[in-house]
Amino acid sequence: MIEIYKKTWISSFIIGIGIAVFCIMYYFIGYKSFKENGDVLVINGLIALFSIGAGFRYKSVHKKLVNETVDISASTLNFENLNELILKRVPSPLLKIYNVDSNGNSLFVIEPSKGRLSRWLTFFELFEKGFIIPVHYDISDMTGQQLATITIRNNIKRDELIVKKPDGTVVATYVQQLLKSKLKNRGVLYHSDGSVWRNFEAKSIAGDIDVKDEEGHMTARYRFGIFPYAMRPVFQSTAHHEHVQFGSHITSDEKLAYTMIFFFWLKG
Repeated sequence: MIEIYKKTWISSFIIGIGIAVFCIMYYFIGYKSFKENGDVLVINGLIALFSIGAGFRYKSVHKKLVNETVDISASTLNFENLNELILKRVPSPLLKIYNVDSNGNSLFVIEPSKGRLSRWLTFFELFEKGFIIPVHYDISDMTGQQLATITIRNNIKRDELIVKKPDGTVVATYVQQLLKSKLKNRGVLYHSDGSVWRNFEAKSIAGDIDVKDEEGHMTARYRFGIFPYAMRPVFQSTAHHEHVQFGSHITSDEKLAYTMIFFFWLKG
């Protein structure tokens, strides 16, 4: 969370100052009268003030966390020991999301795969979900070791997600029909052999979902806005939270599959 807050306050300052410069130039070049086109000046001026104000706020939070946090050395993540997902997007031209623990320490990162042309397409939000051209994302621990690869493609009628291990072995495929999931996320998770693994269906538009196995045991619980660590200082400055809790009995492959799906949903 420290890096997220750092990049947030830097981005806020850059955006705010950039808009402020635009306002100054607009006043001297394009401004005619308050009645005729003063609304452009007022609206952009307010955006600049809010953005710079947010920059000061997040800079203060970042400084506080730096002074209170003990440095933790990067380590290789074992998905078998992963009990939850707290996915946080990092301000970045290319899509980048960290999974952090309950104390805000980064555990792994999901970002566009390096060395692929589709990486640069994620600069445009339209292509983040593989619209027409498939996009690839790497899941890597904080040492840079690749844990898995996610491929996402959208052919207008449906979304298809595939998660693979670093050696290319397919772990699972998730398919979500766009018409059926227009109001609520729903889809089917398949094993690598094509057999059905799990059916997904959100309880409501808000996105809450419980995924159970054949015996009725909870394998994953997704909540939006219900966050057990929301009052901890490291999370108090964020507007909303998504939290996924894994069942203690599921395998690392199933956790990887859920990570792929909830990452996809979070970007929506």
